[in-house]
Amino acid sequence: MKLGLWLKSALVALVVIGYPVLMHWLLTSGQWPQLTLLLALAPFGLLPLSLLAAAQPLWAALAAAALLLASAWGWQALLHGQDLLYLLQNVGMQSLMAGAFGHTLLPGREPLISQLARRIHRDDYSLEIARYTRQATWAWTLYFVVMALASLVLFAAAPLAVWSYFVNFISFFTLGGMFVAEYAARRWRLRGIRHMGFLQSVKLYWEKPAPPDTPPARPTQP
Repeated sequence: MKLGLWLKSALVALVVIGYPVLMHWLLTSGQWPQLTLLLALAPFGLLPLSLLAAAQPLWAALAAAALLLASAWGWQALLHGQDLLYLLQNVGMQSLMAGAFGHTLLPGREPLISQLARRIHRDDYSLEIARYTRQATWAWTLYFVVMALASLVLFAAAPLAVWSYFVNFISFFTLGGMFVAEYAARRWRLRGIRHMGFLQSVKLYWEKPAPPDTPPARPTQP
């Protein structure tokens, strides 16, 4: 059981680390253009898979068909625009993450981090926690917006190698720094309040995710 978990973790780590390293080398060296294009297209395959996991087989099939047709029809053109495709992948992912956090800040919705905090603290959920988690959701939304804009600016104004280094390496360090900064801010702002580990929080959230359109729960007074 533990061996299987270790193997899965090692595989995930290999993909997370190996993919950007390989993409950086392929983009900056100009070698193996066919492989570069296949790897740049691979993450787009997550869309039909996610639709299939969400019990939307028809939409998953349509998305897969559209991806295959677009790839087959524009293969030669894409071979000469691999960097643009990788830019689309990177900016698209940052924009999706910004949208995932940002749309929960709309009126009548509960901020994404507040949903998680409410599940963790339950009856101890307070106005203080609600205020902080709304601010944290704003911080993550702005972070992903800034990362998307930075990628676009560097792609347009800097050499390809500099942009590739940013999206494949520096962005991971900024993401880690964001996690550390948010954790430190949370421990400082919510002193004396029970905290749960990051991995435990993620596991709890995904075991029973809160409906996205559920009205915010009314926090208790601290």
